[in-house]
Amino acid sequence: MSLITTIAGYVRPHTDDIALALVATLLVIFGDTINDLVRNMVRKRPVWLRVGIFIALCTFGYGALSVWLTPLLESYLRGLSSGVFLGIVGGAFILVGILAERYHSR
Repeated sequence: MSLITTIAGYVRPHTDDIALALVATLLVIFGDTINDLVRNMVRKRPVWLRVGIFIALCTFGYGALSVWLTPLLESYLRGLSSGVFLGIVGGAFILVGILAERYHSR
C-alpha cells in the first residue's frame, strides 16, 4: 500500500491540472455534438443571431463550463483516498482516450 501512497503523493500536487485536462478534453471531444445541437436549434434564425449565439457558446459557454467544472472535479478528486484517486485518474484518462478515438474516427 505504501507504493500507491507514494505514487499518489507525486500525482496529487497536479490535481488541478489533471481536472482541467479532463474537462478541456471532454469539451473538445463533445464540442462538435454540442455545436450540432445548438445549430439545429437556431437553424431558422437570422444569420446575425446564429453567429452571435455561436460566439457566445464558444467563448462564454465553453469557458464557463471549464471554469465551473474544473474546481468541482478537482474537489472531488482531492477527497479520494490514494488508491481510489489513482484508479479514478488513470481510468478517466483511459476513458477519455477511448472516447476521443471513437468520436474522432467517425
